[in-house]
Amino acid sequence: MFRNIINDMASWYETSQEKVLLVKGALGVGKTWSVQDFGSAFFKQTIMIDLSNDGFAKKILQDNLEEFSLYVDTEVKSEFQKSEVLIVFDEVQVMDYDIHGIMEYISTKPGYYFCMIASYMGSLIGEDEYLDSLEVINLMPLTFEEFLIANKAQNLCKYIEKQRVTQVDEVIIQRIIDYLKVFFVVGGMPEIVAEYIKSNDIQGIDKLQKGQLIKYRGYISKKAPKNILEKVLKIWDSIPAQLTKDNRKFMYGYVDEKARAREYESATNWLVDNGLLRRVFKVEKGLVPLKEHIDKKSFELYHLDHGLLRQMKGLNGSKLLARTNLFDAMEGALVEQMVLAELTLNANVKELYFWISGATARIDFLFEDDGEVIPVDVQSTIRTKAQSIKVFQQKYNNRMAIRISLGELNFSKGVLNIPLYGLWNF
Repeated sequence: MFRNIINDMASWYETSQEKVLLVKGALGVGKTWSVQDFGSAFFKQTIMIDLSNDGFAKKILQDNLEEFSLYVDTEVKSEFQKSEVLIVFDEVQVMDYDIHGIMEYISTKPGYYFCMIASYMGSLIGEDEYLDSLEVINLMPLTFEEFLIANKAQNLCKYIEKQRVTQVDEVIIQRIIDYLKVFFVVGGMPEIVAEYIKSNDIQGIDKLQKGQLIKYRGYISKKAPKNILEKVLKIWDSIPAQLTKDNRKFMYGYVDEKARAREYESATNWLVDNGLLRRVFKVEKGLVPLKEHIDKKSFELYHLDHGLLRQMKGLNGSKLLARTNLFDAMEGALVEQMVLAELTLNANVKELYFWISGATARIDFLFEDDGEVIPVDVQSTIRTKAQSIKVFQQKYNNRMAIRISLGELNFSKGVLNIPLYGLWNF
């Protein structure tokens, strides 16, 4: 299954080999598989050191670097040059989230290529200290482009790319939308996508997603600190209800009517740091730099994957696919979840925020691009009076806004309409 991260890793191989590659992402997004696939294509030998399962390696890495060095040396095949060998440390977060020992070992082994994999999205201990020595890449669930490629429909990607210069036939557009409907149901978790490609069984996908959610709950129960475990689980369980509200600002009262923000802050941070939830902060003003206008007390929490969120909401996959209108099937929060995922992986988008103006307007997402604030309005249909965008543009006089819908690609009166299925291409 092709992942775009392979291109990022290839760029690291060609231009930044003096740095250590650090691949971060939530449990189950395909980090290990992607690194192994990359290793098999670019190196003659890939040595995997799984610190979560190799207790001996973990112990001597902590206690005796010289012994650990000998341990790894026995794995290296003598017929290969150092530059032909990739040494991978998998699940480095089990080292108490501290990469100092690994980086110290790496410093004694010039000439090899090194990669670390962390089932973690927060900052590891030592990461800031070694910033100049690390090439950090985050891996998320599959994008719609990757989903098309996995389904051997990469020819449709070319049509989407051509939309910038030429109109695409309605028959082709409908084929793309049919895949988009399936992507909405299946989601982007690699294991689940692979099963869909193999079986084409939506009922089986529902069962697999339920199983994945059980695994995540077990992971939370095992890994979350005991003193905040109950709060972590309450927040995790509350996400569908939180996103169903008209006002999607996260409210601890939906978790526990007696909850206080400071009591649940650590639990929220744990879920975000482990990549299981995504957090988008509100900004008070739509001015650059946006980070200076963050309201730390106001944020929205989204799921890791829209397919798993659908399953948590109890929406039957087969029934959704039977509907004729895509957006009848897509509740607003689920559409926003997809948009969030696609925007997150866009190279032009560094950080996402949202903005609210009293009760008159809500901008789903904001980001900065070339010194300009770009508001993003997610719509189920194209409304001729895009009130939220209008309010924002009048207030801040920004030059361009983005509307995301199923309408054709077009630019009118400062608003660029991007089809949901083509968001990855911008």
